[in-house]
Amino acid sequence: MLEKLLSEPLFELGVILLTGYIFGNVANALKLPRVSGYILAGILISPSLLGIIDEEFLQKAHLITHASLSVITFMIGASLSWKRIKSLGKVIALVTLGEAQMAFLVVSTVMFIYLYLVAGISAPVSLALALLFGALASPTDPTATLEVIHEYKARGTLTTTVLGVTALDDATGIMNFVLGYSLALALLGGESPSPPQVAYQVVYQILGAVMLGASGGFLLHLLGRFAKERKEIVTVTVGILFLTFSLAHVLGFDELLATMSVGIALINISEENERFREPLENYIEDILFTAFFVVGASFLNLKVLFEYFPVVLLYVSSRFAGKYIGVWLGGHLSGAPSVVKKYLAFTLFPQGGIVIGLSLLVYQRPELKDYGLMLVNVIIGATVIHEFLGPAFAKFALKRAGEIKED
Repeated sequence: MLEKLLSEPLFELGVILLTGYIFGNVANALKLPRVSGYILAGILISPSLLGIIDEEFLQKAHLITHASLSVITFMIGASLSWKRIKSLGKVIALVTLGEAQMAFLVVSTVMFIYLYLVAGISAPVSLALALLFGALASPTDPTATLEVIHEYKARGTLTTTVLGVTALDDATGIMNFVLGYSLALALLGGESPSPPQVAYQVVYQILGAVMLGASGGFLLHLLGRFAKERKEIVTVTVGILFLTFSLAHVLGFDELLATMSVGIALINISEENERFREPLENYIEDILFTAFFVVGASFLNLKVLFEYFPVVLLYVSSRFAGKYIGVWLGGHLSGAPSVVKKYLAFTLFPQGGIVIGLSLLVYQRPELKDYGLMLVNVIIGATVIHEFLGPAFAKFALKRAGEIKED
């Protein structure tokens, strides 16, 4: 009977939500972000530990990851109004560009050298994996840093810059992922693609996604006029997002950029469309995010993680090096204050959330299945390190900058 119960998808989903809720509260009690609790819950009930979630369920979990990513990327896009981006200023724009792109470049370079020269993987596969690792290094999870800011009521130049950078960071990271993902698919397609073929594939995925997303945003704006109550807004928004994601997948466009473009188009058509975000945050965000993070962490295979643990440490250290160099370069080019150049990279150390979903997207792609398991386990392993050390790093930076006071 127990075996039959454990094979029921709804039972497993119920365990995922309740376990995530309990461990999220435990994480909060320990002054850690809730996502740390979700990750711990996922590891605990994964097939490699207690086995409450089985492999069969995980193989069909793309419905949860795709639905969650649709909403997450839409929320990111809906925060990027032109008016807001313009107001963020030169310092924030250049620092964001610097830290995101240098993380991409440094991690891609370091991982390629390791995979090709040390691990002995062929050059095309090593380059494809290195580009994926580099792309996944760009985004930052601001949750831990923002919680430290709120807890200690931090105020000052560094705090303001952190808030501005995190508003643009995920969007820049997704663009990097689109580029790295497209190039990796081209490299692993079987034949050696020519530069024009690679360029065409990348442009096709990006331009197609933007056009599809912009159309979805305009349609949502029109249909939203008839949605007066919050529950109606949730229904029409989620419907458009799921349709956009599915169409992008079938047409070969980048799904994440498409759903993010829905949000960008929507908020830039009219500032009144800000009303589309709040119902999602209040009604479905928590349930989707809990399931998303717990399921993502359930893919962690401890045996594979220990096998690739040196790669985890290499990824974490090279990512931080890239962030630090990028902040320093962007800070110098923009004339940023010294506290920004010295300490901002420490506040950008945390990573989780969306990168788990992005790595699962890679894992679920048939062309990348052979390498996806390593990628997922390295990213989840790195996420555990990032999320648990992140709050301490953020507190250190803000304290050294003189923007928090402790009794």
